[in-house]
Amino acid sequence: MKQLAFLFFIIFTKFGFAQETKFRFSEEGLTDFLVVECENKTQSQLYKKTIDWIAVTYNTPSAVQKAQIENEYIRIEGSAKDLIGSGTKYQIEISFKDGKYKFDIIQIQFWNESDNLLWGGSEPIWKDFEITHTNKYVDKNGQIKGRYKSKCEKLINYFNTLNLSLKTFLLNEQIPSKNKDW
Repeated sequence: MKQLAFLFFIIFTKFGFAQETKFRFSEEGLTDFLVVECENKTQSQLYKKTIDWIAVTYNTPSAVQKAQIENEYIRIEGSAKDLIGSGTKYQIEISFKDGKYKFDIIQIQFWNESDNLLWGGSEPIWKDFEITHTNKYVDKNGQIKGRYKSKCEKLINYFNTLNLSLKTFLLNEQIPSKNKDW
């Protein structure tokens, strides 16, 4: 009996507190956030390198940075073409602690072109992509419905790639130049 209790304790501590390492989409919705380990990096180093990453990754870094508190967090509003519908914009918040950062998707919106044409408007009609209320996207068995499968997979891949880009940049000692042949 003691061995069984000990085994249960080991399994619970291993999996009960495990952090997600990639974004996933399930009946509970999109993974809430990721905590990414960056050993031997201070909170300040991670913050400063993230600002550098934004400058290298986005065309207009000053336009995408929406909020920040030095060494604590940065909020970014980015966009992607043809991710969901003809346009997608998103907000992510990156928070910092010594040795790790938190990558949190705050909001995802898509341009609903059909509603825009229906109402005769010239301005985009942005609709929220439900991150947590997934009844629309998931069937009774917890599987992503066929018509939403490719959109959900695109979202997951996009944010996992974006997070991997940040992690790689933070762990690299050099700031990569866009053009090394100068």
